[in-house]
Amino acid sequence: MPLIVDTSTVPGPDRFDYWASAHDRVLHPLRLRRPGTDPFTGRIRAHRVGGVTLYRIQGDASTIERTRRLVARHDPEELQVTHLIRGRFRIEQGGRIAVVGAGDVSGYETSHPYQVQSEDAFQLLLFSLPRVLLGGWADTICARTAVAMDGRAGTPALAGPFLRGLADGVEDGSLDADSAGLADCLVDIVRLLFTDPPDRASRADSRTSSALFAQVVTYIEAHLGEPALGPRSIGAAHFVSPRQLHKVFQVEGHTVAGWIRARRLDAVCRDLADPALRDRPIHALASARGFIDAPHFSRLFRSTHGCTPGQFRHRHRSSG
Repeated sequence: MPLIVDTSTVPGPDRFDYWASAHDRVLHPLRLRRPGTDPFTGRIRAHRVGGVTLYRIQGDASTIERTRRLVARHDPEELQVTHLIRGRFRIEQGGRIAVVGAGDVSGYETSHPYQVQSEDAFQLLLFSLPRVLLGGWADTICARTAVAMDGRAGTPALAGPFLRGLADGVEDGSLDADSAGLADCLVDIVRLLFTDPPDRASRADSRTSSALFAQVVTYIEAHLGEPALGPRSIGAAHFVSPRQLHKVFQVEGHTVAGWIRARRLDAVCRDLADPALRDRPIHALASARGFIDAPHFSRLFRSTHGCTPGQFRHRHRSSG
């Protein structure tokens, strides 16, 4: 059942105050202001997609601000990914400023102050992703907030239809919002959006390598559960030598083994945090993601996350 906030349900003079309090209650502590005094119009729908919350928000011109004091009051530790359907936004965070138009993608994160300003009526899709779902990419992704991603080119041009289709499908019931695969796809799209180098289009000499890298990481994601997944099997599937494959990953700042290990750990973290999988043994979740050596998995998990898989699951269950 979607959560609905609709200003038309309260008297005109009270609508903006109602809108402001709804943001504080539904999202996280925020300060709102607006130009003018006309009755405010706004509406919010919300759906859960696995561990992600999807919002469709439309409203009149306004500014939202998250200050250091509001961060200290409560921080859900989330990345907020925006896909603007209508209107124009100015997003500011961490000294970066983005002017975002219809079709563009951008974002901001809740652990640091930010400001989002709209001078006209708008409609957007907002995806709230807990940092835990971003795995080892969290810091890299959160360093690229308040950056406008042109929805007419590159990865954002591919992501836009997916984000809109996901929202439409969840809202009309044609997509299963409880599908773990759907949430995984969303997280992967976000990861690609926020880690794709912004100047890649100007690097003509690396386009072939980058295209192969994108194909390979998609292949890895689809085969994480195969214990034999490695440079030899991946190279054979893409008609390149293991040596060439290593070079491709080196250009992107990664290693093949490190990438596989990180993606497997991220997938296990998502599974441990998934309420639908709370009764599945941890060793079964790890095995399904390609970790066949249970002691090795436990040591790797502890060294990466500073706790055991069981502690991680308990902590997430308690915080949820």
